[in-house]
Amino acid sequence: MRIALNPIQWMASDDGWLDPSKAPERKQLLSLIKQSGFDAVMAEVPADWTVSQYQTVLDEVGLTLAPGYFVCRSDGRDGNETTVVENAAAVARQHAELGMTEIGLGLAMGKDMPRVAHPAQAYDADPSRVEAVTALIGKIADAMTAEGVRPNLHPHVGTWIETEEEGRAVLDAVPDSRLGFLPDTGHLAWAGSDVGAFIKDYAERIPFVHVKDCRLSVADQGREGDWGYQQTVLAGLWVEPGRGELDLKGIIGNLPSTFDGWLMVEVDCPDISDPYESAVASARWMRAEYGN
Repeated sequence: MRIALNPIQWMASDDGWLDPSKAPERKQLLSLIKQSGFDAVMAEVPADWTVSQYQTVLDEVGLTLAPGYFVCRSDGRDGNETTVVENAAAVARQHAELGMTEIGLGLAMGKDMPRVAHPAQAYDADPSRVEAVTALIGKIADAMTAEGVRPNLHPHVGTWIETEEEGRAVLDAVPDSRLGFLPDTGHLAWAGSDVGAFIKDYAERIPFVHVKDCRLSVADQGREGDWGYQQTVLAGLWVEPGRGELDLKGIIGNLPSTFDGWLMVEVDCPDISDPYESAVASARWMRAEYGN
């Protein structure tokens, strides 16, 4: 198993959201990631950089790349489908140029979305919407795999593919040659999934995992009180790996013994207030458990 970081703890904002403008300048951020104990980072080419510039800076700071992430900003029936597919193909080309063959794929989550106001409750569940999203994901998968990069479905709280049932519906409809599975331990647990069983059922389709710890007690409290996404986050939902209430080792243990993919740490809102120290603690725990 290989260990990487998506450095979103540097982007955590005071309102329980993510604000990329809070992060240090890109080269400085990459240097801090390396200093914290990680040797790999999630692939994300800055908008004002070429792929070559990005690779040069990575080489200078001593980081390698783990798969990135594409956000599908459509529900499959809003008229934005063509633009989304074109954007997906462009991101896949970037990934291919970086030597990547896998990428995460999740739906957009905006502050004004109904499921953000009522997270992890399958709010306004609609099988016809899932069908429309699935059809769009199939088109995205075709566009990305044509560039040599396979997308991997990431169910995410607050989006229209939030629950295990919705995730399984998409995965069962699109073959593994076109769509893999990117489980997020924290988001799946928050949404009420048996994360270990879900991973075990689709283990052969998983090239990487988002390792996210959380306090299930806060998730339960938020669900019972119908708290919004941000209120639940600010109540202390997210924590560094090993500091929360998930059995991460047990969950990850459902991956095949031959798994040689990525374990990518994500701490959406650090429990350790300093983002660098949050990354240090995350790297220390991951290395102690997985020896990488």
